[in-house]
Amino acid sequence: MAQIIVVGSGVIGQATGRAFLSMSNKVTFVDIDEERLGQLRDEGHQALHLKNMDLKGVDVVFVTVSTPTVNGRMKSDNLTSAITAIGKALKKVLTPKNYPLVVIRSTVLPGTIDGKVIPLLEKTSGGKAGRDFGICVNPEYLREAQAGKDSAKPWITVIGENEQKSGEILEELYKPLGSPIHKVPIMLAEFQKYVHNLFNSAKISFFNEMRMVSEMLGVDAERAFQLVVDSAEGMWHPAYGTRNLGPFRGSCLPKDTQAFLNYAREMGIEMPLLEATIEVNKKMKSEKAKKNKPFS
Repeated sequence: MAQIIVVGSGVIGQATGRAFLSMSNKVTFVDIDEERLGQLRDEGHQALHLKNMDLKGVDVVFVTVSTPTVNGRMKSDNLTSAITAIGKALKKVLTPKNYPLVVIRSTVLPGTIDGKVIPLLEKTSGGKAGRDFGICVNPEYLREAQAGKDSAKPWITVIGENEQKSGEILEELYKPLGSPIHKVPIMLAEFQKYVHNLFNSAKISFFNEMRMVSEMLGVDAERAFQLVVDSAEGMWHPAYGTRNLGPFRGSCLPKDTQAFLNYAREMGIEMPLLEATIEVNKKMKSEKAKKNKPFS
């Protein structure tokens, strides 16, 4: 049984904590929202204010605070506050015999852990990452409406490890959930979470853009899209488009993307995503030519 602290007890934090509670671990929820803490206590959970956090005997600290985007940039105030408090609490418990693990589950931009989190933890705790405490990134892929279910039965677990020992500690904690576990470098894990979210965003926007075209044409978008689900290799072949094969080319894709864009323009239909798709492909061709690399 592991002793776990979850810092940030919103949707993600509660789903994370409850999943580990279901495996007979001891979990304490930490937050700054007294109403939320009161609700957790009413449900029978251990819940503390951030200022009262105690890491004595704690094995793993999950950080699940929000990292909102403000004016187009990730706002890290919540993360900074949480890490500062964790570092100060770590300072009181670090000994040669223990090795507490700090796990960043919040979504953070690539380079945040190495550039901000580790230096701040080391400064406030007086310890050194990889020697006195561990650090990992553990992206969450939880759907808000089903966060509890997804956390209890994840389809994949990604562990960005600072060093092998940290990764192994977190791997052992996740093994009972039975999902495939992938251990990778920290920055790769940070980057992968954004690729995950950006792909979902791009896919939704693509079909929304095509839906607007269908409405102007008077065709049944839902019927067309269902057929695409069955016909397009990019829909049923998971690795399609992910391999490093350069820009799209051949006898169909370049001509059809350009032809449909011009068709839409003549109809007075704006297709910014299709325009961007073509421009990115042109840029890839240009970069290939600069490097003098043949298409593979």
